Amino acid sequence: MRASYGDFLDMSIVLCTVAFLLLLLLARQRDRFNLPPGPWGFPVVGVLPLLDKDPQLTMMKWAKKYGNIFTVKMGTTTTVILNGYEAIRDVFQRQGASSSGRPHLPAFGFLRGKGILCADYNKAFKRQREFIIKYLSKLDVEKHIEDEVDALMQYIRHKNGQPFDFNSAVSASTSNIIGAILFGSRQEYDDPDFQALINAYHHAIKLSSQASIQNFLPFLWFLPQCRKLSIAWEAFAEAVNRILEKHKKGYRPLATRGLTDAMMHQINMNDLNEGSLFDFDDVKGNCQTLYASGSERVAAVLTWGMLFLLSYPDVCNKLQSELDEVVGKSRRPTLDDRPNLPFTCATLMEIQRCNNTSPFSVPHKATQDIRVHGYLIPKGTQLMANYWSIFMNETVWPNPYDFQPMRFIDDRGNVKKVEGFIPFSLGKRSCPGESLARPEMFLILTTLVHAFTFHVPDGEVLPAPVGITGAVYMSPKFAVCARPKN
Repeated sequence: MRASYGDFLDMSIVLCTVAFLLLLLLARQRDRFNLPPGPWGFPVVGVLPLLDKDPQLTMMKWAKKYGNIFTVKMGTTTTVILNGYEAIRDVFQRQGASSSGRPHLPAFGFLRGKGILCADYNKAFKRQREFIIKYLSKLDVEKHIEDEVDALMQYIRHKNGQPFDFNSAVSASTSNIIGAILFGSRQEYDDPDFQALINAYHHAIKLSSQASIQNFLPFLWFLPQCRKLSIAWEAFAEAVNRILEKHKKGYRPLATRGLTDAMMHQINMNDLNEGSLFDFDDVKGNCQTLYASGSERVAAVLTWGMLFLLSYPDVCNKLQSELDEVVGKSRRPTLDDRPNLPFTCATLMEIQRCNNTSPFSVPHKATQDIRVHGYLIPKGTQLMANYWSIFMNETVWPNPYDFQPMRFIDDRGNVKKVEGFIPFSLGKRSCPGESLARPEMFLILTTLVHAFTFHVPDGEVLPAPVGITGAVYMSPKFAVCARPKN
């Protein structure tokens, strides 16, 4: 039986009416809560079809029209977007207790709601986060990093000047650093469990740019890219769990080999005192979270750094000259050298600014009503910060896409503090591993640049410094060659 023209017309009228009513309902909802204005988007999918491959840039355009705090529908979820340092500070820091909740994120389903990444803002989250930060702050971080840098330098020397993938080499090192902190010992690069772990999270990070839609339209879980992402994260979780289970067999209540043992000590104390700081699922969730975030983001910063130094040889030469003058040739750079290496520190800051590896915050959730800049953001509303809008703000950083370390040097030649420079975010969900990441990036970058001269393989051309937006803003692939400095 064929449908008539009248049937199609009737259906079109119905669909238009439903769409109009949905838009009217959204408008009334915004008026009711005095939410910030923003682009309308479409029914069901919201603004998702309007976002290009770099949504942070689209959000910056909308901020010019609607203001630095605006509202969008991400799928069916009302989301307030924060652009610029002042807006992010006023919500995430000054009203941190009201803005640090965590909505359900299907893409992180492998964590089963455990660990400080996806846990909601409550007493348990605060106590676990405080415990982890306190443990990391007391570590002899330099010792952990030096041991792994030795292995990385040996790996590079064995390449004998042949091309290698810089990101893969550095990623293995940063994974081993966080692994040693968690478990008290490093993994050999060719260990099957270690290789499975690295391959799984590399695959997951790569897929995240295609499958992030699942966080906003969870009913699309069946799409191939969403299923592949879920499989990749589950493989990563299983790889961490295998290492954790082997480690668990050697556990001794009176010995602390790493952060994992420290958390397991708390489980024993909980059993005795009926406390609730950790259970073993919390340990697994935090190990998975720290492995992923503590290795890939640092490796991404260092990979961007190598790409910029190869692209700007004058900067690299000046950095090497400063290292040679301050450190000399008989030893390696140490953390104690930092005050005497202003250009080196400024270069590392500019690397983090120029292509920030976290364009967006992981979504937050308002735990109570938030009044900010004349608006009312109701409890339960999703919040996202566009960090890209801080580091690419033309009024703060003229010609923001140019790589200029001297932005961070004052008239006296000292490192200049810039209030809006927050590569580790701020507030109650800022990066808990900042105390580890900062020295790690400094020691790996300075040691490699001090010991080797890097260049592009013959016949190859460096890619443009344009990355792929996903869970981490990843640099394009490139190979390097290295030879020891004389």
